[in-house]
Amino acid sequence: MKKSVLVIGVGRFGRGVIEGLYERGHDIFAIDQNEEALDDVRDMIISGAILDVGEDDEELARVVGDKNFDEAVVAMGADFEGALIATNILKDAGVNVSVKAPNLRRGNVLKKMGADRVVFPERDMGRRLAHVISTEAEIEMLELPQGFIIEQLEVGPGFTGKTIEKLNASNRFGFWILLVYKDGEPIQPTATTRLNKGDIMVVFGKKTKLNKFEKANFKK
Repeated sequence: MKKSVLVIGVGRFGRGVIEGLYERGHDIFAIDQNEEALDDVRDMIISGAILDVGEDDEELARVVGDKNFDEAVVAMGADFEGALIATNILKDAGVNVSVKAPNLRRGNVLKKMGADRVVFPERDMGRRLAHVISTEAEIEMLELPQGFIIEQLEVGPGFTGKTIEKLNASNRFGFWILLVYKDGEPIQPTATTRLNKGDIMVVFGKKTKLNKFEKANFKK
């Protein structure tokens, strides 16, 4: 179901949220005090406003009151006071709120302020990555904060016979090969690990660069 979502704060995390929402067809309204940050996402949002939430809470209240947002994401990890003000205004308006928190203590405060969901991007991304590395369960794609993904791919013609060093995937494509399954057994690859037909790779990188990586892998 398409939703109307307000994103406050267009840093790395906020932009990642906007990219994910845009890909899923939602209507996005963004707020940031930096005009350049809004310009970077202008093609993905319905509208935006240049606003310092901590300094102009009345204007934020007006914007929230004028719009009928289904959800809001407060992505202002560095401005804790602004995050508190935004959360309070949004909850008073009856909006479901997700808030980025830099640590557990501040996350608990935001919860007490009424935040419906508190996220810890850096910690959660690290834990998800550790889980993927340590599990033998098959995955297709795992989306992480800030636009990163982990995906499982079969080694294609383009990569067959190449060593990790020769492939140089991190520099060429912005992707890292975390694990290689050979005959169902996972190994952590080194520079000399050779990729063979039938091997399975678990890779990590930016979702926006995945298409280039896949094309090179499956190129005949």
